[in-house]
Amino acid sequence: MTEQPPPQPERPPTFEERMERFGKEAGEAGERFGKKAEDAANRWSKDPGVVHVADTAGRIWGLIVLGIGLWFFADVTLGYDMPSIAWRDLWPVALIGIGLLVVARGMTRRRT
Repeated sequence: MTEQPPPQPERPPTFEERMERFGKEAGEAGERFGKKAEDAANRWSKDPGVVHVADTAGRIWGLIVLGIGLWFFADVTLGYDMPSIAWRDLWPVALIGIGLLVVARGMTRRRT
């Protein structure tokens, strides 16, 4: 009877092998996530309520950015003496306004 050599322990994977496996797993997870996100976007794009809210939100943000841009343009470029705004005091008012919009939008959705 011949003796069999003891089994060799498996060598741990190298750093490169671990990174290669991690990259493949991350790529597969990203593909799955992307397909789910695309499916959700396709469903939402067909919902008129979502489209209306997105249009409204886009218009509101556009008007806010336009207003701030015009303010700075008039102040800096045209040299108009615009009233000084303490932005550190204004941001809570902006949060209150956003909150009111969210509440109002939620109330109008329930009526329709």
